[in-house]
Amino acid sequence: MIELRETASTNDYMEMLLNTSNPEEGLIVYAKYQTSGKGQENNRWESEAGKNILATAVLYPCFLRPDQQFFLTIVVSLSVCTLISKTEPTLQPMIKWPNDIYLNNRKIAGILIKNALSGNNIQHTITGLGMNINQTSFSANAPLAVSLSGITGKTYHIPTLLTNWHESLMWWYSQLRENRFSLLEAAYLDRLYLINQPAEFIINGKRLTAMIAGIGEFGKLRLNGEDGSEYLCDLKEVVFVPSGK
Repeated sequence: MIELRETASTNDYMEMLLNTSNPEEGLIVYAKYQTSGKGQENNRWESEAGKNILATAVLYPCFLRPDQQFFLTIVVSLSVCTLISKTEPTLQPMIKWPNDIYLNNRKIAGILIKNALSGNNIQHTITGLGMNINQTSFSANAPLAVSLSGITGKTYHIPTLLTNWHESLMWWYSQLRENRFSLLEAAYLDRLYLINQPAEFIINGKRLTAMIAGIGEFGKLRLNGEDGSEYLCDLKEVVFVPSGK
């Protein structure tokens, strides 16, 4: 593990390592503070220095085809859920499609994955994780944010959590290496937030009530509208509407 006091982004740092050396598979870069941390859609990731997990791991899934890359999202998402469950067995982390981690209907972690493709294979995968651990107050721009400490009242040792995340990540990754696609998809669906529950969504600009039915080809979200319509949505085609909005 490489520990940094501060960096612009652990994902960017890992990319620099890949451009200048050959880091071993599973290597984690951890920073106490990021000056330019990003989440999905280039949103800024808010984090107080030294209080949270800001980390990136590298994988070399050259055995996967590009059309199978959503299984990497599944692996990383499940690894974070396993980390939480092993740390606090009474908690029930869920995966808000595609890869936000929720506890008690609030966001505790975000994942940012970047795959480098080479022909018909994935050359390497950079898996960034931002997870709220000991921070207990968040800006008004993150009203759904929550931390492990905020839920349990405990203070956690972040290096220990990082070691446990690495162990969990490599275990789920080993299942992928062994082509256990059905097991991985079933475990992901078992953790999928709001599955089979009526909820409000904005799909292609239209607000409606629908139920998540599962995932389809390339990891797209399958939804059934209350009027019987079926939808298969990519990331930019569906928005979850928070309860009460």
